[in-house]
Amino acid sequence: MVAPAHAATAWVVDPAQSRLTFHPTLAGGEFAGRFEQFEATIRFDSADLAHSSLLVVVDLLSARTGEPDRDTALQGQDFFLTSRWPQARFASTAIKALGGNKYEATGKLTLRDATRDIRLALHFDPPAAAGGVAKLTGSTTVKRLEFGVGQGDWRGTEWLADAVRVEFSLALRAPR
Repeated sequence: MVAPAHAATAWVVDPAQSRLTFHPTLAGGEFAGRFEQFEATIRFDSADLAHSSLLVVVDLLSARTGEPDRDTALQGQDFFLTSRWPQARFASTAIKALGGNKYEATGKLTLRDATRDIRLALHFDPPAAAGGVAKLTGSTTVKRLEFGVGQGDWRGTEWLADAVRVEFSLALRAPR
């Protein structure tokens, strides 16, 4: 196998400066949650999008909303069922430029026992100087019911909306 002439930069994620949040709507009001544990493998070069990719693996047990009872419910059979599916996974299949520092990643999200195509809106801010920190931010909206998140009393949308906004901000350093 011949190596490509140009390979996208393999960025190192700084977990202390990175976040992954989710924003469901419950009884008409949005609340915020976060995943405290996730790993991201980021290969990105605006001049080499063909070799750029995102792989994010989320520890669903690390979901926190600020309410212990709700956090426990998220782990149970009505939502993530972490005893059976402890992780969610997003793997990009393509990244395209939209102009400026804006991009769109398409890929596969696996949550519970379902895999669906999703799109992420991305914004990449390169480091201001060599050795500096780059920032990759993005968002998408996930339809939770397509992934089986919401069973029993939560299968409907009367109390809990189907659409859940997901946002991330990753601090990236180029490997030395």
